[in-house]
Amino acid sequence: MNFSIEAPGAAAPLSLYELCRTLQSAQSHDNSLRQAATQQLSAWEKDPEYYPTLQSVFLEKHLPAEARLMAIIQLKLGVDKYWRNVNLTDTIPQASRQKIRDRLFQGSIGEGDRQLALHNALVVAKVVRIDYPTHWSSPFADLAKILRDSKDGDQVELSGALILLLRIVKELGTARLRKSQSSLWAIAPEIVYILCEIYDARTREWIEFLTDSRVDVDYEGPGLLAMENSLDTIKILRRLLLVGYEFPHIHTDVQQVWTVSQTHFAQFLGYINSDSEKIKCYHDLLGKHLMQFTKLHIEMSVEHPVSFALLPNSLDLVRAYWDLTARFAEIYNESDGIRQESSGEAKAKTEGPLMERLALKGLLLLRSCVSMVFNPKQSIRYRSKSMIEEQRQAMNNVKKELFKDELVIQIAHVIITRLFIFRKADLDAWEEDPQEWEQQEDSHGVAYEWEVRPCAEKLFLDLLIHFKRLLLEPLLAYFNTIQNPDTDVVTREAVYTAMGLAAPMVNEQFDFETVLKTIIVNDAQRTGPLCQVLRRRIAILLSQWVPVKASKESRPLIYEIFRHFLNPNDPSNDIVVRITTARLFKVVFDEFGFEGEMFTPFASDVLTQLINLLPEVEVDEAKLAILESTRMLIQRMETHVSQFGDMIMDAIPAIWQSAGELGFMMKQSVLAIIQSLVMSMRTESQRYQPMILPLIAEASQENTELYIYLIEEALDLWSNVLHQSQPPLSPELLSLADTVLRLLRNPGDHTFTLTSILGCYVILAPEQMLEDLYRAPTLIALWSSIESKNRELVNVTARYIDAFIRLAHELGGQDGLRIVVGDMMTTGIIPTMLENIHDHFEARQTTGPKKREARVKTPTLIEYFTILSRIAVIDPTMFIEMLATRGPLGEIWGWLSSEWFATFDSMADHTTQKLNLLALTRFLELTQPMEDLVLQKIQDYFSMWTMVMLQIIGDSSPDVGVDLLVFSTEPEPTEWDTPKDVRERSLFSTDPVKRVQSLQFVKERIDSLVSRVGGPQSFQEKWGVNVDKEILSGFEALVALPSGET
Repeated sequence: MNFSIEAPGAAAPLSLYELCRTLQSAQSHDNSLRQAATQQLSAWEKDPEYYPTLQSVFLEKHLPAEARLMAIIQLKLGVDKYWRNVNLTDTIPQASRQKIRDRLFQGSIGEGDRQLALHNALVVAKVVRIDYPTHWSSPFADLAKILRDSKDGDQVELSGALILLLRIVKELGTARLRKSQSSLWAIAPEIVYILCEIYDARTREWIEFLTDSRVDVDYEGPGLLAMENSLDTIKILRRLLLVGYEFPHIHTDVQQVWTVSQTHFAQFLGYINSDSEKIKCYHDLLGKHLMQFTKLHIEMSVEHPVSFALLPNSLDLVRAYWDLTARFAEIYNESDGIRQESSGEAKAKTEGPLMERLALKGLLLLRSCVSMVFNPKQSIRYRSKSMIEEQRQAMNNVKKELFKDELVIQIAHVIITRLFIFRKADLDAWEEDPQEWEQQEDSHGVAYEWEVRPCAEKLFLDLLIHFKRLLLEPLLAYFNTIQNPDTDVVTREAVYTAMGLAAPMVNEQFDFETVLKTIIVNDAQRTGPLCQVLRRRIAILLSQWVPVKASKESRPLIYEIFRHFLNPNDPSNDIVVRITTARLFKVVFDEFGFEGEMFTPFASDVLTQLINLLPEVEVDEAKLAILESTRMLIQRMETHVSQFGDMIMDAIPAIWQSAGELGFMMKQSVLAIIQSLVMSMRTESQRYQPMILPLIAEASQENTELYIYLIEEALDLWSNVLHQSQPPLSPELLSLADTVLRLLRNPGDHTFTLTSILGCYVILAPEQMLEDLYRAPTLIALWSSIESKNRELVNVTARYIDAFIRLAHELGGQDGLRIVVGDMMTTGIIPTMLENIHDHFEARQTTGPKKREARVKTPTLIEYFTILSRIAVIDPTMFIEMLATRGPLGEIWGWLSSEWFATFDSMADHTTQKLNLLALTRFLELTQPMEDLVLQKIQDYFSMWTMVMLQIIGDSSPDVGVDLLVFSTEPEPTEWDTPKDVRERSLFSTDPVKRVQSLQFVKERIDSLVSRVGGPQSFQEKWGVNVDKEILSGFEALVALPSGET
């Protein structure tokens, strides 16, 4: 049938038929049909009957399955989008919601297609989560009735009801609000009681079916359905026992389920081990039942450790798990292993022999018991004294009764002698796909949750930490077995595994240095079968011991072993050995005692081997790890890497090219390597700028994928290149100044780094940045950050504006300063500052209900006055001339000086205070009309002088009267100074703040002013009389001190 929607998005009449037809079109292979259908569905969303009609399509079982599936998916999307937001204009009306709620259960109960039933259950769960109990009070009562009616009736209906309940409980179990938890606690006992009845009835039914030899295997009969329903039931019970009770152990129904879980675990395990051909056909479902029991036991020990300890026979249960694990350990070497496979599903599927998976659960349960005893969960919930005492007694009982010396020693012995063994299955997986296996083994994260050996390693470590006194002696004896030259490779690998894990605990008692020099070095040179396994383990062992204990004498030997393992010409160094060694080299390089000079003899070979290994590696994570090791080596070699710089840079283009167009993570690592090389080689790295700068330029082009993924690394590299560039800067590096100015026009996440880069240009190339081409854009770019909420950004911006003004004066004298100040006027920087200061002044005049907020806060105001102070300190006359262009000088001085003096109380930095003091004091040098204007503020002056100089002038010998901000000696250079540091220190050391004795400076200006107004008597009669006596006496006490001038 050929049909189309002529006007995409037009609101065609909504009907069941039209909706079904559109849902089918939405899955069409024809792109135009699919787009039109999608637009039509979006248009119908505003129709109040749209979502109820979707539900109607889903409930019509005679309609095509694909249309029904699309309908329920669209309904779920609508519920996710609109159901919680009742106040939205496009939300689902209450009448439509009620219509949907009334029919929700129908979509799963009696639905033969389990996938469709599951999708409907997801919708139900979401609605219950939001509406229960406020808008929908009866879902659990309704479900309870359905469960009672169907538990002995239609098993298909029961299956649908169980699917519904399972999804609802899972959804409510994620709630963390106390109200939601309390609601679940209220209904849990009744639901658990009904589920226990269902589980008992269905289990009896399928056990009778399995054990009746007269009934043949039936993959579609009632026996199989009973097993599926009992499995769904135990899934729900497991979750309800964990989230449906605050204190599970005090409830009889929980105790009963707990006991049944133990009984059935043993019984079903017996079925698994039976020789019945009929039972073997149902091993998969039996295994799923067993795994649900194990999840219940482990999750109870994790979520409710006290309840676990107090529930019936829990300690016997743990011992039974260990017995099962110990029996499995005897055949561990023959097991095929567990693999986690992802077949396009959201959740990876764990596959492997059932006994191995159960043994893994046993190890996890033991780990949980160790954790509950020695690292109990902390809670902020109130607990009574009796509860605290109950918890203490329960944990003491677990520690005393479970972790007896004999059991602890047995567990440790089985782990290190059985579960640390490198199996044939491991070797097969290694040989089948070496690189994938290496990557999987390196994924430390949560590998212990689905693989026996990583879990055994963690349990061994837990036991060694908490039972070191008990395990130390037998462990050291076990280590000594490698001294026997006849010990096979597999055993040696297991010993080295234990030795590496135990490093932090036994480093004082075990002489690793001797073992390294006498045994490990020989094992590292072994050849023959499984030698690659031993070499990989030795690399891991050394990476575990180096951070803990490695003498200066032993390090060259360790470096030699690693270099040996990276040698591609040795046939025993397969790709796994070399990738593992390259990956772990980072730990060796990052060790505190690493010295670049000591590693220099090995550096050339190791760098070559690391770089040459990259083309052989197929797994991206491994490539990144190798690049990270390379970066770390370059960084830790420091200046010693200079002799290898050419070799590294020669390899960069090939690595960059091999990453391809989409290998952005690889390119990020390459930029990080270049950055480390620049930092290590310092100014010697300038010869590589012709290769580096095009990469920076390319990554800095906005609206490109390179910009999105590489801009952060590119900016860091750019910044470091500038820091390590000796002036004069190259034309290529200077040309990038246009780029930083362009990027700063749109402030974003990288504004701070960009501002720092621009500051580097200001400091290192002031002559070029003060040219007409760059001067005004630089000021505008810096000014754009001055009002940022990021105080660090504001401070660094103000510092660079200050430097820009000073450099203009240094390089161009008065004319240079006048040009920059003129640019600051024409670009609106100074007018904006003055307007905001005036606004702040006016805001301070308002009080009470009419009090208003100023446009800028006081910290920003301080930065304004710091910038203005720099201009005034250099040339006060020019500053006043600038003010006069903005209006009547007396009026401007009135509010400007008022704010200026008031801001001193908020200045926390003494350097800033002194700069502002020098600026205001320089106005005393000026003649009329400023002379009278200054004298009108003379009390503010005396108050400011006293406050600031009391903080910066010494009052005890030998610094009495000395300005402590003034250099007593010239700043000393350091070996780590960059060219930028040198230029900044030069600028810093000539700052009047660091050169001028403030007390003498103020005395001279006051004396000059007093002389100009007719002498001390005239000054006192006309102006001094207006100054508070307390302020004047405080200042006179300061003046009486020596001036600090030599």
